Amino acid sequence: MAFDALSLSVLAEEFQALLVGGKITKIYQPERDEIVLFVFNKTTYKLLISANAGVNRVHITSMPTDNPKVAPTFCMLLRKHITNATITGVTQMPFERVLDFALTVSDDLGYKKDMHLVFELTGKTSNIVLTDGNYVILDSIKHLPQDLDAKRIIMAGAKYNFFLPQQKIEPFDLPRIREYLDHCNLPLRKTLPEVLLGVSQATVNEILVGIDENDHTILNHAKVVDRIAQYKVNLANKKPCVVLRNGTPIDVCPFDYQSVKGERVFYTTLNEAHDSYYYLLDQAQRFNDKAKSVTTVVKNAISRTEKKLSAQRQSVLDAENREVFRQYGDLILSNIWRIQPKQKTLVCENYFDDNAQVTIPLDEQLSPQQNANAYYKKYRKLKSAYEHNTLLVEENTKLLEYLLTIKHNLAFCTDQDDLAQIRQELVELGLIKEKRTNKKQADAPMKPLCYQIDGYLVYVGKNNMQNNHVTFKIARPTDMWLHTQKIHSSHVVIVNDKGGEIPDNVLVKSAEICAYYSQAQKGSKIAVDYTLKANIKKPSHAPLGFVVYNTYYTMLVDPDRHINLLKK
Repeated sequence: MAFDALSLSVLAEEFQALLVGGKITKIYQPERDEIVLFVFNKTTYKLLISANAGVNRVHITSMPTDNPKVAPTFCMLLRKHITNATITGVTQMPFERVLDFALTVSDDLGYKKDMHLVFELTGKTSNIVLTDGNYVILDSIKHLPQDLDAKRIIMAGAKYNFFLPQQKIEPFDLPRIREYLDHCNLPLRKTLPEVLLGVSQATVNEILVGIDENDHTILNHAKVVDRIAQYKVNLANKKPCVVLRNGTPIDVCPFDYQSVKGERVFYTTLNEAHDSYYYLLDQAQRFNDKAKSVTTVVKNAISRTEKKLSAQRQSVLDAENREVFRQYGDLILSNIWRIQPKQKTLVCENYFDDNAQVTIPLDEQLSPQQNANAYYKKYRKLKSAYEHNTLLVEENTKLLEYLLTIKHNLAFCTDQDDLAQIRQELVELGLIKEKRTNKKQADAPMKPLCYQIDGYLVYVGKNNMQNNHVTFKIARPTDMWLHTQKIHSSHVVIVNDKGGEIPDNVLVKSAEICAYYSQAQKGSKIAVDYTLKANIKKPSHAPLGFVVYNTYYTMLVDPDRHINLLKK
């Protein structure tokens, strides 16, 4: 994302306007590397400062934050020294990702003293440092490994030093930039982040939109300089936005970056944009984590069921020749007079096979009667195994089909409620152990997709629970029901409030939607069955989403989501 020193300068300006003169009333530390300051300045603001290595950030948030029952040591230190402190200034180290919150607080005797809360927004080494008025360190939220020979030591009692000046060009020093470009012969996309102070790769990508990075002519360099000047103007205009792709936030920009593709949501301030971005990102991450755990359960269940089916089908195959062992038993008893003690085989006529000669293995340690009983026992065991495994094959085949529908449905989960319904299916299957809560609390609301096609409402189930709801709760006997032929898909219902024949274009578009929400989403010429809901039956004890129908018509369509027809 474009969270560089330039974006931070915009945030610092907003902090100056909103927080300076405010008093710190509460301090939380919800995570080991994150603090939240409640600042009252005519209204209460929540300033979130995170030194997390992956998502280090600083912004004012309106989202709920946790207050652990036991405050960490650094939180207790902050509460001791800066509770009721007044924020007197917010300054940024020139073109660096470092913010200095200047504070004034009264001690126990009523004397005012200065403090500083410094935030270094530097990736893995991000840190939050509390110092006194002379920048003597009291403590930091992270205790990073220190080199005693280093000029910057972050530990209690040491003098805090800001970063040493870098031998780079300030990003808006246009004469020096032009001078550098005149002598540059390297690709601009690679070299500009290295020579411009506090500029990220994302910012350089935006500057170079439509510019040939390998063109080192005077005219092209002039375009780059003009684009940098324009960037400064755009930064001042303050039209921040969050960029989303398929509903997932992918970036937050200080203005509308042309180099980042996706849907835009604009905000009044960069703080609001950052707050929304990280909230949406957190929601997406939590959803993905939950979806991953459910997907793992389904994947493992499918694997186990397939292994069971393989073994059970093999047992059925092995038991198909069981009659041979019963015949061996009968032949031994009918030819018992031929068998001598310690005899290893019996050669006799097989009256079960036109008196063809057969050789029957014998256990020389057993009597003829015992040998016959051994074959009878093996026959009974195989017969029992055949009957038992035939039933298991039938049950596990149905279970596997059901699990495959759940796996298919996971691809169309869009929110926590959809996931909760699939999770509930797994609980009822016994694949997830979970204590049942009050049913009203446990059941997630049904949210099937709803389309409006030329005045007709079309409902699409996204999982087995929703399919069952769409087919047997929403649809009436005279409504049209659609499903792909012989493959898993959503149940689709066209509500026929108008009576009479449903127009062909409504049927076709509904079938295209049905094909999109199926296993054949990436295919073409998909067979979709359609029939009146009155023809749909659910066998007793059948799993959710399983139905049968005999009367139907079929059309061939290409999958199409028709997102423009989706009802909001």
